[in-house]
Amino acid sequence: MQSSMWGFLFLILGVLGIILINLFGNITVDNEDMYYILKEVTEASMIDAVDYQAYRVGVGYDGVTEDSDPDSMHCIAGIPGTVRIIEEKFIESFTRRFSSSARGNQNYKISFDDIDECPPKVTVTVTVRESYSWFSRLFGLKKNNKVNYETDSAEVVNRLSAILESK
Repeated sequence: MQSSMWGFLFLILGVLGIILINLFGNITVDNEDMYYILKEVTEASMIDAVDYQAYRVGVGYDGVTEDSDPDSMHCIAGIPGTVRIIEEKFIESFTRRFSSSARGNQNYKISFDDIDECPPKVTVTVTVRESYSWFSRLFGLKKNNKVNYETDSAEVVNRLSAILESK
């Protein structure tokens, strides 16, 4: 009888330990996985957005068509082999890839700070807002609509500048 009680005690302590590890693992702030997601998604989106017609023929901004933005075009028109990305295609591909690989339980703010079509350069900022309001509701820490601990949310900001190079 005594050994079975010890077994139940260790079983209950083990389950309680796993619950506490998961609880505090969810409220810690890290950005390693978000950095690698941002890096891989940016690279793949830039490759998706390459303008192959401009690479083959050398199409650039001609002042007539709206296929390219004159503010972000810094290449000489008419030279084949110039790598150029399309801004709208990059944003669409980035948003699609990022939404499929990011966690669904966090709030994200994506801002495209700088996109140059030629030479292809992008600067992307992803801000993750982690809220701890569930933690206060769980332990009843709110009194008079004020939170009793230091902060109820944290922002983790990742900024990446990438340049697409070719041989």
